[in-house]
Amino acid sequence: MNLHLQSLREAVGPLGGAGIGGVALLALALALHVARVAPLEREMAALQAEAGSLQSRLRSGKALNARADESSAEQLAAFYAYFPPAAAAPELLGKIHAAAAANGIVLRSGEYKLERNSDQRLARYQVTLPIAGSYAQVRRFVSTVLADVPAASVDEIQMRRETIAATTLEVRVRLSIYLRT
Repeated sequence: MNLHLQSLREAVGPLGGAGIGGVALLALALALHVARVAPLEREMAALQAEAGSLQSRLRSGKALNARADESSAEQLAAFYAYFPPAAAAPELLGKIHAAAAANGIVLRSGEYKLERNSDQRLARYQVTLPIAGSYAQVRRFVSTVLADVPAASVDEIQMRRETIAATTLEVRVRLSIYLRT
């Protein structure tokens, strides 16, 4: 072992401290290139190939989207089919109440208003709920509602705190649920 160490010292000796530092930096740069740069270069080449393929498809006039061949009437029908029918309103309200219960929020009252125009294919069911809870509870409630009722949107959230030190918020949440008529 000492023989190997002695021969390494004799080989490195003429380089000096700066030379040894340079060799170490060169080894570090090589390791960095192999570990980080080479995979990124491969990913970039794959993305460039995909971009070239998409550009050639665009130039050749082929549809990038399978739905592009559908007529506008079919696309509009598919859009309206996304929304639940008006008869599903009680079930969707049940999901809102279940989301409140799951997040520790008690719904004591609420305003429910159905807005429907005879010439429109969508109706809007506006729900205004006064609730009380912590900020985390309110945020989880709203997230759960939006996940469970995809046709819902949050129109307004008003928060009020009685005192600065209070942890409970008085919140008014106004939601809209869009329904197919």
